[in-house]
Amino acid sequence: MTDIREELERELDETHRRFTALVEAIPESDYSLPTDNPAWTVGDILFHITLGPRALALEVWMTIHANGLYNFLMRHFPSRFFNSVNAWFGRGRSRRVSRQDLLKAYGKAHAVIKSRLRRTREEDLGKIAVYPLDYVSDLKGEVSVERLFRYVTGHFEEHEKQLNISSKPPSAAARRE
Repeated sequence: MTDIREELERELDETHRRFTALVEAIPESDYSLPTDNPAWTVGDILFHITLGPRALALEVWMTIHANGLYNFLMRHFPSRFFNSVNAWFGRGRSRRVSRQDLLKAYGKAHAVIKSRLRRTREEDLGKIAVYPLDYVSDLKGEVSVERLFRYVTGHFEEHEKQLNISSKPPSAAARRE
């Protein structure tokens, strides 16, 4: 594996470790608490994070193997529709997931993205998809395959911030101490 692919693999492994630590630090009783994202609870966000690596693995595949079709879809797929589907996949999941469900889901998603990385040739890391300017803030404009792999961490960090304990009701913060 090349240096850049080894770096990406380490980054993916570290993000997996951080997700595991985050899930283990949050009591399941807190999954229904609000977050800095007014649409989602703690459990909703944790579940949503598990979807990122699989979705990004598909986007990597599309960028490499179906670039013309993917770019066409990105130009004609309304961002508001994407955002509503994305929100639907997270909302309300906290009532149906456990810590073990989350760890298992992320573990499987992690295996998918790492498998995609192992099957990605070095010359494919520079291939580009063009995302709409009103798309996800970190994925707009020209986005390389390498950037998609790195966004596994960016996606995790973006949502991890929404779980900010300081914004929770005092009772939730006190239970964590």
